[in-house]
Amino acid sequence: MKYIDDKYFIALADHIKSILEDKKIDIVDLAAAANLDRRQVYRLLNKENVPKLSTLVRISLAAGIEPQQLFSLKFDFEGYMKENNILMVTKKRKK
Repeated sequence: MKYIDDKYFIALADHIKSILEDKKIDIVDLAAAANLDRRQVYRLLNKENVPKLSTLVRISLAAGIEPQQLFSLKFDFEGYMKENNILMVTKKRKK
């Protein structure tokens, strides 16, 4: 199996795992409540695939949290931007 190597998605998967553990939510129950294939949820949590945004929203709602809570993880975005050569867009100057 190929595992994802994107640090943000690895951190996100770990964050989701900790939420599920804290709330004592079974992955099979979560998948059923979110109307997702349980294998899809396992692949996300095992860092085997990068999920769609709609999948993450379904997971958060089924877990009983607002989607923004799912993304409120501590992460070094500046370092991530440097490592992945992501630049910040600047405003256009008015003529």
